[in-house]
Amino acid sequence: MGLAAFGAAAKEDPPDLGPTMRFVVVRSSATGCEPNCPEWISAEGTIEAGTPALFRRLLKTLDGRQLPIVVNSPGGNVDAALQLGRMIRKNKLDIAVGITEFSGCSPGMRNCRGNDARQQPYSGVAYDSGAMCNSACPLMFAGGIRRVVGEWAYLGVHQITTTFRREKLLYRTTYRIVNGKKKIIGTTIVSRKNAGSYKTYEMSKAIEKRLSAYLKDGRRAGRAGCDEDDARQRYPADRARRHAGDEARHQPGFARSADR
Repeated sequence: MGLAAFGAAAKEDPPDLGPTMRFVVVRSSATGCEPNCPEWISAEGTIEAGTPALFRRLLKTLDGRQLPIVVNSPGGNVDAALQLGRMIRKNKLDIAVGITEFSGCSPGMRNCRGNDARQQPYSGVAYDSGAMCNSACPLMFAGGIRRVVGEWAYLGVHQITTTFRREKLLYRTTYRIVNGKKKIIGTTIVSRKNAGSYKTYEMSKAIEKRLSAYLKDGRRAGRAGCDEDDARQRYPADRARRHAGDEARHQPGFARSADR
């Protein structure tokens, strides 16, 4: 016997902020920098639930090399950003907000590179003009040992928001009568209909506790790992300026420390 009924469900609905974050190793294409051209990890896109796994996969290819990260992201999943931050801190990596401009082949291009299988780096330059690390991204950023934001980049922080999407479900339950009692055999969803959405700014105590501990650890790591003079030496202010033709853009450098 079949029984049709209605039900309601609500699940977290991540915002659509664009392409998923991808990670690639880039070597500077600046004229005259060989044989000591700097390399970095370019991290660009939305932070999603599967992003930490992608980052972990890239780290395994580095054989322990501690390359700095140049990140450009509108934000995304809070839990995933916390995982990324922990991995960055565990591997003692520096991080800066910036955009990577590729020379020749870029990630996603088809039939362009023949050396992907050999895990060779891409070629390009990094600059800070218009780069951003917003929403959940600062949680990832906080994991860096040295954390730098150039004067033309944006670091955006706001209250954590969770959006839930409601669905109206029509489902069919199949059951049989055994000894006068109903025994359910199975339940099948017949249809789904959008029933609206709602936002909440509340965090569970567990998440709040994890977030607090993470940020406190990051503050200690930042104090131990970097001061402003050190950051300026590593990321000089005359680098990564606003124009593509600016010679300063040939290095992945940014203007000032963000953990002050």
